[in-house]
Amino acid sequence: MRMRYLAGLIGLVAAAIGMSASGALAQQETDEAKLQEQRCPKPTEFANVFSFGYGGDVMPKDDAKFEELLSKIKQAGFNTIHCTYTPRRVELCSKHGVKMMIDLLAAAENQHVYKTPAEAEALCKKLRGNRNVWGYNIWNESFGKMGAGRKRDILNVRKWDPTHPAYAGTYRNYGMQYIVCSDVFGYYDYHWKRGTHYNFPHLLAYSAAARKSNSDFYRWVSTTSGRAGLGNYNRSLYTANTSIACGLKGILWFLGTSMMNQGTLEWTTIGGDIIKVNKQIMPLSQEIMKIGNPTAVYSTPITRDPNNRDLPEAKEKKIMPPGLENSAFPADFWIKPLSGEFVMGVFKDDKGRDAIFVANHNAYAEQNVKLKLAKSVKVSMFSRKEGKWQPVAAAGGIVSLKLDQAGGELLRFGE
Repeated sequence: MRMRYLAGLIGLVAAAIGMSASGALAQQETDEAKLQEQRCPKPTEFANVFSFGYGGDVMPKDDAKFEELLSKIKQAGFNTIHCTYTPRRVELCSKHGVKMMIDLLAAAENQHVYKTPAEAEALCKKLRGNRNVWGYNIWNESFGKMGAGRKRDILNVRKWDPTHPAYAGTYRNYGMQYIVCSDVFGYYDYHWKRGTHYNFPHLLAYSAAARKSNSDFYRWVSTTSGRAGLGNYNRSLYTANTSIACGLKGILWFLGTSMMNQGTLEWTTIGGDIIKVNKQIMPLSQEIMKIGNPTAVYSTPITRDPNNRDLPEAKEKKIMPPGLENSAFPADFWIKPLSGEFVMGVFKDDKGRDAIFVANHNAYAEQNVKLKLAKSVKVSMFSRKEGKWQPVAAAGGIVSLKLDQAGGELLRFGE
């Protein structure tokens, strides 16, 4: 009798422990799900990131030299620097109006997201709410079978500092499902060197993921686009503008060492090319953020490739750019392309107005674009030169604009 009593008691205790463990597991899963959905305040400027690399302190150690670097990159159109943290560096960033993207992959400096987590946690907590900090860079490479670890890192940094984003990236779209819970995720590709047909498939994948997850996506862009002596500017601008049409909110340039002499801090010829790109993109830095993620991306057919080479098969049938085969303008869409070869992102701005970003499909030839509007509405285009919106004529419901080589333009509709 006593044995049966004890056995029953043991069974009750075991059941209680089991229920307790089960409840704890369920609570943990609930907390993690909430953490995955949590988002920090979104950046208000397109991030143009200068970097000498990551995984250690590769910036000038001397504060005066670091300040000289900040002054140069600010004048060149960069608004974010990717580096390890020091208190003085953040002060200097504040002085020059450059935000710091903190490298959390620097183990030797005790700033590593998973090799020195206690120190990384203390740093992130210390920087909560700091307006001079962009956020954190916690991964940039393909991660093979380590996807769960990357997701862990994203959620840890979010717990440590819910006021700033953490960038987590991969190669192309390998393992992207593990990083799309980040506030800002992205990839590298270098399509000019590895195949231009890769550009739009990856852009559309990240665009859709960003829209679904209420996040932003960035990409590393090569400063050397593979055409010696000609084309770094055109090709880099093409990459930037076609990406913005798909919703890109930031560029990390690979790599600062090709743009600038690390010893003298003098710009190279390649650096001069990227500065020219910055002059085209950065006047739009706040406006790009106001339009959020695109609701759709549409494309015209093309008769010439991005290098301005003729496509003979286009004489027999309509050719869509690789990756955009299913992105033709719908017949019932209220904007109809009449001329030009371009990709167009469709957006709603922060006031609910329709907006579009039109990007040239050709890196080396201008496009005379004509758009037929099915409804009567005021049209404006953002002027880089004036730094403001200016009205655009729409005689007979037709808007005409010129896209420069590799160019892009932002338009909006309504008051």
